[in-house]
Amino acid sequence: MSLTTLILVRHAETEANVNAVWHGSLDAPLTPRGRVQVAATGARFATLAPEVGGIDAFYVSPLRRAQTTAAAIAQAIGMEPTIDDGLREFELGDWEGRSMADLAATENLWATWAVDANFAPPNGESPASFGQRAVEATRRLTALHAGETLLLVTHGGYICNVLAAWLGNGPAEWQLWEPHNCAIAILRGSGETWTAVTVNDIAHLPPEAVQLHDTSAYHVKRSGSA
Repeated sequence: MSLTTLILVRHAETEANVNAVWHGSLDAPLTPRGRVQVAATGARFATLAPEVGGIDAFYVSPLRRAQTTAAAIAQAIGMEPTIDDGLREFELGDWEGRSMADLAATENLWATWAVDANFAPPNGESPASFGQRAVEATRRLTALHAGETLLLVTHGGYICNVLAAWLGNGPAEWQLWEPHNCAIAILRGSGETWTAVTVNDIAHLPPEAVQLHDTSAYHVKRSGSA
C-alpha cells in the first residue's frame, strides 16, 4: 500500500496571538506580520507542491484566520480548499475571548488541566475531548485520501494534538508540540503509524515574520521540568 503524505499548516499570526487571548471559535484580524507570513507561505507552496508530487486534497478550518492563510496557498497551487468543521480550534465555550493570564490566575485553568484532562469550561471542550476530536478528524481525512497527498490548514492546538498522538508520547504532552504561525509539518504513513518528514518548518518565513510568543504565563511546569 502506498503511504499517505499529510501536510499540516497553522494559520498566520493574529492580534489574539500577540495579545495572548484565547480565540478558539472566535476570530481576530491578522497582524501585519501575519500578512507577511501568509504571502511567504503561499510562495513556499508554489515550490513545495511539485516537490511532494502535487496536492491531491486540500481542507481548511471554517475559521477566517485559517481560510485567509489557505487562500494564499490556493492561489499558489491552483486548488480551492474544502471547509471541514472538524479542523476548528480548541473551544473554551463561555471562557473564550479572555487572556491566557486571566484564565491562569482567575480560573487556575492550566493547573487544573495538569491533573484533570477531562475538565471542560462551561460549554467548552476539555483537552481530552478536543484531542480526540482532532485525531479523529485527521484519521477520517487520511483514510478518505489514503495513498494521496493531503493538505490541512488549521490551528495550533489542533496540530499540537495530532503531532503528540502520532509522533510523540500521547495527548498528555500536546502543549510541547506548539507550532509557529504558518509553520509546516509533513508526515508520511498510514493508519496509526506515521513518521515525520519535517515538523515546525518555518524556513520559508523571512526573519521579520518570525516571532516566538511567550507562553510562560499559562503553561504549567510539570515535575522535573526546567
